Amino acid sequence: MSNRVLFVDDDPKILAAFQRQLRKKVVIETVESGADGLEVLRRNGPFSLVVTDYCMPSMNGIEFLGRAREIAPETVRIMLTGSADLGAAIQAVNQGNIFRFLTKPCSPENLLEAVQAGIHEYRRTHKERKYNKRSRRWLAQAMEVQQNLLPNSGSVWDGLDIAGRSLFCDQTGGDYYDYFEKSDSASRTISIVAGDVSDHGLPSALLMTTARAFLRECASRPGSVSTIVGHVNRHLTHDVQASGRFMTLFYAEIDCTDRRIHWVSAGHDPALVYDPRSGEFGELGGQGGLPLGVFEDARYEEYHRELAAGQVLVIGTDGIWEARNREGRMFGKLLLQQVIRDNVVRPAAEIVEKVLESLKQFLFPLDIQDDATLVVVKVEC
Repeated sequence: MSNRVLFVDDDPKILAAFQRQLRKKVVIETVESGADGLEVLRRNGPFSLVVTDYCMPSMNGIEFLGRAREIAPETVRIMLTGSADLGAAIQAVNQGNIFRFLTKPCSPENLLEAVQAGIHEYRRTHKERKYNKRSRRWLAQAMEVQQNLLPNSGSVWDGLDIAGRSLFCDQTGGDYYDYFEKSDSASRTISIVAGDVSDHGLPSALLMTTARAFLRECASRPGSVSTIVGHVNRHLTHDVQASGRFMTLFYAEIDCTDRRIHWVSAGHDPALVYDPRSGEFGELGGQGGLPLGVFEDARYEEYHRELAAGQVLVIGTDGIWEARNREGRMFGKLLLQQVIRDNVVRPAAEIVEKVLESLKQFLFPLDIQDDATLVVVKVEC
């Protein structure tokens, strides 16, 4: 890492003194005006540190440091001046974002200490920015991987129109949804999933991907929905019990032949069923079990019912109905139901988009505070 320091002062004698005092410690370049200093920063940078006088003709030290910050934001800035004006010092701090403010005359020992501290600060912030840049790149890659694990478009299976989408409040999130055809079933069976890992962000995203892998693997083998969820819970509990994290899950299977749905809720909110013929909403309720990852031997009760043509199944996470706007009001399930009712004639993918669009409008100008996920299934025939 370079120890290069730029000194800016309109007095050549002072610049010569800097050279004598510090030439064995750091690499020094000197200029006699702010304009020359800006040019050197552009042409010969980067510099670890820039030290400037306050009182200079044409461009004072405050203006110079403000413009230097735009050209070389990582370079640390020190003001060295004979001016005792407190207002100038405050302005230098606010506009130039300086690291130190030193007054003339400044002893060689104090100057050297300030220069060394400035170089150390440059190294620290440079390393931190480099790490943050790398971390942002990793998070972007993690987000891309996670998004690719989720279905990216709607699907139609034997009269079932299915679509889903997640909005994450961070780059990665803990919400999970999925829908896929079971390969082991004698009749054509579609699995539908929505889950919510405690908290959000990268740790929750890692747990979400683990749960997805367990669920897909367990669902590929014969067994009832309660058996599948029980297997996933045992796998997940071994991995997360010490961390205190958990995951709520709604798992359902729809038999495309007889339009019968079987479901299990592991601490998740019930799915909604809307029947446009009656205009009423019902729930896929029942006795919900514990969230996944809490207790290895947890039992999960399975429920079933028939679905009729025209009905709409809605599975979501609480990031939708528990979202609060700037006035503190919750989006709520009644508003969710109204959006579903108003858009029931649309395809499933459009219904999903309408709900999430309404959520964003409700929260504006705030962003979502929790991951929000919605899956919609339309029974078309």
